[in-house]
Order: sequence, then structure tokens, then C-alpha cells
Amino acid sequence: MMHIKFNKFERVAGFFVLTAIVGTGLFGLSVAIKQGWFEEKITYSTTFENADGIHPGTLVQMAGLRAGSVEDVELQSDNKIRVQFFILGKFQNKVKQDSSAQLIRPFIIGERVLEVSVGQEGEMLAENAVVPSEETTDLMTLMSGKKLSQSLKQIGGMLSSVQRLAESFLQEDRTDSMIRIFDQLDPFLGNMNTMSKEVIKLSRQATGDENMKKLMINAALLTKELNKIIPEMNNSNPQAGQQLAQMMNNMAELTESMKAMSLVFKDLGPELPGTARRAMEALNEATVLMKALQKSFLLRGNVEDVREEEAKRRLPASDSKENKTP
Repeated sequence: MMHIKFNKFERVAGFFVLTAIVGTGLFGLSVAIKQGWFEEKITYSTTFENADGIHPGTLVQMAGLRAGSVEDVELQSDNKIRVQFFILGKFQNKVKQDSSAQLIRPFIIGERVLEVSVGQEGEMLAENAVVPSEETTDLMTLMSGKKLSQSLKQIGGMLSSVQRLAESFLQEDRTDSMIRIFDQLDPFLGNMNTMSKEVIKLSRQATGDENMKKLMINAALLTKELNKIIPEMNNSNPQAGQQLAQMMNNMAELTESMKAMSLVFKDLGPELPGTARRAMEALNEATVLMKALQKSFLLRGNVEDVREEEAKRRLPASDSKENKTP
């Protein structure tokens, strides 16, 4: 067997090489521990309308701390983006029912990260659960080509509307209408000021000397008295409610009848003065005719006989009254 002998320098060099290898392994192991390569990974998923800037390997944060990474990004049939990610096991108890996922950009020009909010209420979400998402817009996303074109289109529509409005005000009749409106604003504001002063006076009168308080106290006393009187009325006359209802029905029928009569009188209204005048003239003519017949020689005697009989019939009644008086 052949023995290899190392000199002093070779031994020192080998010791340094071995130390470097062991140090590199320990450093790599510490980095792996810090990165959570050996910790438990809990998988969740969420959906976004637009997942611009997110890809497998995108950082997942919780409260600004590195908590995991994105594993997969998938476009679904409903055109929504499904994002599958994991977090380290030590953060699992912070993911609850009120937690949400959103895409944010820690710096203005940096890459976007998936931020999972710390839950405060509800139970802890189980593994493979769906975390609700919130859509966010940052400056870089707003300045991107897609968003910028939509914004410019909206601005262009707004400018065209403003232009159409300005062109409409260039017409003389509309300008005159606007001037008249501004001229009427001064008296309108004056009337509003006067009305506000009157309302203040009215409120002061209502609240002065505790008038409103007195009114409310009196209303409360009246209510108490009515509460005492109404049960007694019901006990003394149980049919009072029915009679009141019947009276209201009768009043309603009377109102309907009066409406019908008012329509009739409305139709006959123009003829009523002439009809009444002709009726008075007929009565006057009848009176004259009756007096003329009484003065005729054929009825004069009969009239005198009838008057004597009426006088005799009234005489005993008057005598009886005179006898009864002391």
C-alpha cells in the first residue's frame, strides 16, 4: 500500500479548503433556513381581473414581511386570473376569513408583490382555501399602455362634451337666458334671506318662555286625560264606536248626495232667479184673484159666514184662557 505524504504547506492549504467547504455548506444551510425552505408551506389561491406584473416566483408578503411565494398563474374560462401561492406555516394563523389578497408595488418603479392582509376576525382559513381579492391601481399600472389609452379616451370624451357645452353657450338666446338667470339670483337670495330670518323669529317665539315645552306638557296631559276618558266611554256605551262608524257612513252618504245635488243646482243655477221671480208673480196674481172673488156679490155672503164661524170657533179658546188666569 502506497502512503502519500503531505508537506507542511499542503496540509495548511487542505485545511483552508476544507474549512471553506464546511463554511459554504453552513452558510447555505443558514440561508435555506432563513428562506423557509425547510418550513411547512400552506397553499392558498385567489383570483384577479388583471394580474399584470405577477408570475410564478412573485413575492408574497404579510404586513411587509416575506411570507411566501406565488406558485402558479392560470387564466380561467371566465377570463379571470387564478393565482396559487403558498405561505410559511408560521403565518398560517394570521390568515382568517376577513383577510384579503391584493397586488401592490412596494416602490414606485419596483415589481409588484402579492400582499395578504392580516386577519382580525373570524376563523383561520384552512389549506387550499380561496382568499378574497381586492383590485388596486398604482401609478405604474395607470401609466401603462392599456390604462393610459383608456384614460386618454375618457379625457377625449370629456373634452368633446366641454366643447359641445361651450358651443351651446355661444348662442345668443342661451347666453341671454343665462344672464336672466343670474339677474334673478339676487332677488331669490334676498327672499331666501328674508325667509330664513322669519323662520328664526318663529323658532324664537316657539322656544321663548319655554312655549314649546309648555305645549308638549299640555299635550301629554291631554293624552293622559283622553286615555282615562275613552275607556270609561267604552264601558258606559259599548256601542259608541259602532254608532260613530254609522255616523261617519251617514256623513259619507250625505256628502255624496250633496255632490249630486250640487251638480243638479249647477245645471239649474242660471234658471233659478227667473223661476223664483215667476213663482212670486204667480202668488201675487193668485192673491189679487182671491181678493177680487171675495168682493164679488156671489161670494161676499159666504165669505162673511165663514169669517163669523171662525171667530166663534176661536172665541171659546180665548175665554177658557181668561177663566184660568187668576
